[in-house]
Amino acid sequence: MNRYHPFYTPIQRPQTPKWPPVNPYYAVHRQPVQYPPVQPEQFMDSAGKMIPLLDDAKVIMNRVSQSKDFSEKLMDAAQKSNMGELNRLIKSTGVKHTPGIKFDPDGFTLIFSNKTANIDCCHLTIILRWK
Repeated sequence: MNRYHPFYTPIQRPQTPKWPPVNPYYAVHRQPVQYPPVQPEQFMDSAGKMIPLLDDAKVIMNRVSQSKDFSEKLMDAAQKSNMGELNRLIKSTGVKHTPGIKFDPDGFTLIFSNKTANIDCCHLTIILRWK
């Protein structure tokens, strides 16, 4: 094809950027970033407060996975938007921390949370689908 044909795209050569100026003989010397020393106390407290939440979540998950009757009651109460029955069923498992409960037509969400020294330190969110 003719190079000067009207539908032929011209060759485009890559252009070097003009800014920032690049000079291979000029080395940029940066000062290393100084970070403050870490203090893991709050992090460790949060991890410690998460352990009971994980235990409670395990209790509920075992009950849901092993009891068809419990699972049916839980789903039925959620479909009817009966929060009182949902809370009663969750508490009947013997959990020490009652989770926040959300639901929609596709599933169920349990939100466990805990505090350390009045700081909202840790959350555990479990999403289960039933559809």
